[in-house]
This record gives sequence, C-alpha cells and structure tokens, in this order.
Amino acid sequence: MQLIKPVTVTDSILTATNITEDDYAVWNSGTAYVVGDKAISTVTHRIYEALINNTNVDPTGTATDPATWLDIGATNRWKAFDQKISDPVTNLNLIEYTLNDPASNVTSVALFGLKGISANVTVTDTTVGGDGEVYNQTVSLLDNRNIVDWYTYFFEEQVQKEQAQFLDLPPYLGSDVEVTVTSATGDTTELGQLVLGFLSGIGLTTYGTAISIEDYSRKEVDAFGNFIIVQRDFAQLADFDVQFETQNARKIQRTLADFRATPIVYVGSEDTSYGTTIYGFYRRFDLTLEGPSLSFGAIEVEGLT
Repeated sequence: MQLIKPVTVTDSILTATNITEDDYAVWNSGTAYVVGDKAISTVTHRIYEALINNTNVDPTGTATDPATWLDIGATNRWKAFDQKISDPVTNLNLIEYTLNDPASNVTSVALFGLKGISANVTVTDTTVGGDGEVYNQTVSLLDNRNIVDWYTYFFEEQVQKEQAQFLDLPPYLGSDVEVTVTSATGDTTELGQLVLGFLSGIGLTTYGTAISIEDYSRKEVDAFGNFIIVQRDFAQLADFDVQFETQNARKIQRTLADFRATPIVYVGSEDTSYGTTIYGFYRRFDLTLEGPSLSFGAIEVEGLT
C-alpha cells in the first residue's frame, strides 16, 4: 500500500493552464451589486453570490452582519484543487495544467473524476543545464477489457475510467509537471481533482480488502408508500488489509497521525481496475503486532465526494 502526500497548489506552483478564469466578472469595489449577482476573486479563486444589495463590500473580507456574500465554490480553473471530485473542471476537447514546486520532489500524480479518452503526464527538467524531458506517459481512459469477440465489440458497454495514476515520476526537484486530459474533438473534457506529491509505501495490501460506497442520496417513503428520491453525491469507501514489517509500526502510526485531518491519496494497488485508489481521509486504523518480523493492520478510508 502506498500514500501520495500531496503538494498544496498555489498561484506560484500553477505556472500554466489552458483553463481561463472568467466564470464571472472580477469583483469591483465600485460596482453596485444586487441580490443574485455573482463575482469572482482572483485572489481566493472562488465564486461569490450577493445575498443583499451592496457596494464596496469585499467578498473575501471578514464576515459581515447581515451576511453579504455567499461562497458558492471554486472557479473552473481551480476546481482541480478544491478537494471536491464531483464538481469538476470542464473544457472543450482538452484540459492542460503545468505545475512546478521548487521545494518538492514530486514522484506521483493521481487524477480523479475524469471524462475523456486519454490522460498524459510529462515531466521536464527546466533547470539550467538540465536534462529536458525526462518522463512522458499516456494512459487510455477507455476500458476495453470486456470486449473479447465480435458480439461484445458491438454490444458490450465501453467503460469510462474515472481515475488515472502515474506513480513512477523521476524525482527532479523543481521540474515542470504537465498534466493533460484529452477527449474526442467537440466533446467536453472533465477533471475532478489533480493531486501531485511524494509517494511513500507503508506495507503490502492483501486480499480481504473491501471496497464500497457511502451514498448521500435521499430515499424516503411517504405515508402512501410513494418513494421520494433525491440523487446526491457519494463517497468511495475501502477497508484495507495491510501487511507490514513490525519494526515499521511506529513509523506508520506517526505517518497516519500527521494526515489525520488532511486528505491524501491511498493507493491499494497500481492497477486502478481494483478500485482501491481513494482520495480522502482514514476513519480509523488498527496495527496488530503479530510477530517479530511481519504484522498486519486495517485502515478504513472514506473518499471525498
């Protein structure tokens, strides 16, 4: 089992993208806003909706009484980093991000909430006298493994992969990491979350690991037996069974304690078809010291919606 300890993406780290930040006009102190008007901040990269008529009330400032602005979410450009998979970045044909963190050795990238036909990660060493392009990997987002003959070719549903992971990036400090998601010409491309960071292992995921979801939809029945169904988001769940070296128990405990309130990527397998790559929090973990050499543990993880 491996963990991706994420880099917090800031304006200085996001060096280039083809996603414009023009969802609405930028907030202006001289504009008279009325209820329902929306504006964006290029400082917080959030969208705000006016709750009352106002002028010269900065939506990024301290709370006002009565409340003047409602934060309704990240701008389209920054939805890739807002820790909400179900509200993706959207763009026609292509989504591109280039990131460079001069303080981190980025060794992995995980993508969630994808819609497209392929994803690519390219790493370029841009330092003076550097090595240039040192990594270029493309993965298909179309799962054809169940298409095995002419019948399935015509009638089997082609599965869209919603995740992609690149776990073997060379650790070049301060390199450009370019992420590209592509769809067919004329189609809308989506990217729910882009997570890059340092990959570290904590043990071996074993069979017995369970995956499921937690559904937040509303399903109620009235007095006449009629169902009222409101579809809402859901979260991935996993109960990981892990084998680890007993001597690393304290290290694993300390690592998980450091990320008790920070979402990270839990990679149960390098094969995404198992559904054991989750971006979220652990609910609990138990490390059972069963022997002087090898021990076993359980980590229960809840994904972000």
